[in-house]
Amino acid sequence: MSATAGHRGVAYAAGPLLPFDAGTLSALRQTHAGRPFVLAFWSVYCEPCRDEMAEWDTIKRKFPSLPIELVATDAPSERALIDTFFAKYPPGPVRKWVFSDAFSERVRYAVDKSWRGELPRSYFYDAAHKPQVKSGKVDREWIAAWVNRQQGQGR
Repeated sequence: MSATAGHRGVAYAAGPLLPFDAGTLSALRQTHAGRPFVLAFWSVYCEPCRDEMAEWDTIKRKFPSLPIELVATDAPSERALIDTFFAKYPPGPVRKWVFSDAFSERVRYAVDKSWRGELPRSYFYDAAHKPQVKSGKVDREWIAAWVNRQQGQGR
């Protein structure tokens, strides 16, 4: 069973870390069927990811209906370190995940066969779930334009 089972319709408030495995993206596409969403990957060891956390908070507050799925690519055994990271660099009201497989390549391959592990890495899925991929720190203005395009397509 997928890691997202039972999470349909969940409020995007700060909450526990959920397990993200090779089947989670498929489940997220079902959960967000017909709606755009963001899937963003980061690590406690990624310096640009620290700065990006405040951006996710700002983006979520500006666009509260936009689902943001924030995934730590760190090993499951580093959960305490991830919690400490979130306490120091809070990302705001987003749903949080952590790789549930210590063999991260398997999970990365399931998300994107061409992804080699660079971070931060974000996938902006439109309502048809066609992704736009961004490697590097997110740009607030680009995201605002992307969200506005998605809202225009939904009319």
